[in-house]
Order: sequence, then structure tokens, then C-alpha cells
Amino acid sequence: MKRTCATLLQLFVISLLIFSVYSCSDDEIVVQIGPDPKTVYGTVTFVDANYVPGGVYLISAYPASGWPPTGGPASYDTINVTSSTLSYNYKLVDLNPGDYVVSVGYRKITGGQSPIMSVYGCDTARFATGSTCFLNPPKKATIGANNEGIENINMLSWADTTKKVY
Repeated sequence: MKRTCATLLQLFVISLLIFSVYSCSDDEIVVQIGPDPKTVYGTVTFVDANYVPGGVYLISAYPASGWPPTGGPASYDTINVTSSTLSYNYKLVDLNPGDYVVSVGYRKITGGQSPIMSVYGCDTARFATGSTCFLNPPKKATIGANNEGIENINMLSWADTTKKVY
């Protein structure tokens, strides 16, 4: 009987010690709700399957103050196209707070001109011939002052580079 009580007392003390150590920890569990900070997410849906070989399709974010682009994007993601798929998810990361123009473009492996086939807010499928919407798109992807990311920046785009908008 003494041995059983002593064993129970030891288990109790050990349990109390473990509880004290874990309850005094400085670790804080942070549960994130919504998109990752400094990140833009969405889906690009191509309205045709006339994919061009010899290059890659890119979804890019350019600072709105630097649109139309004269240099590289602030962030980009490669769209790995297949002949049987029309919709692709993308993720643009490490963007500082501010407004961004999101576009779909094509980059030849050999370099050269990189046509843009769609701009967020001026989807190619809705594009009127001669429209200049892409020069000053009405929609922007905004990373908030506290680095809040944004999701559901979804776009329609041509795959056929002869139907470029820029």
C-alpha cells in the first residue's frame, strides 16, 4: 500500500512539473486566417488552348506606379501549361504594401519581346478591339499596410500570343 501511494505521489509531482514547464513557455500559437502575408493568389483561365511552344507563360505583379511596365515585375509565377488544362492557380509572393497590376504574359526561352495577353480588370475575353483599358486598368491587387495578402485575383486570358493586348 505504501509503495502504491508513493508511486501515485511521484506521478502526480512529475505531471505537475511537466504542466508547469509547458504553461510557463513563451511560445505563442498564432492561427492565420486568410491568405499569406505579402502574397497575391488567384486563378488564370485561358479562353483558348492555342499554347505557344518554346517559352513559358507568366503571371506577374508590377507596381501600379510603374505601369505599363518598362522593367521586370515585383513578383511572378510560372504557369506550367498542358494542352488539356485551361485553368491554373498562381501565387505571387514577397510583395511590399501597395497597389499592383497583375498580368498574364509569355516569355520566349530565347528572349525577345514578352507579349502581355491579359491584365486584371481588363480580361482579354471581354476586351473590345482598340480598347486602351490595359494602359490604366480599373482593378488592382492591393497588399495592405500590415502586409495583408489578397486572394481571388482571378483572370481570363488568351493563350495565343497573336491576341496580345500589349
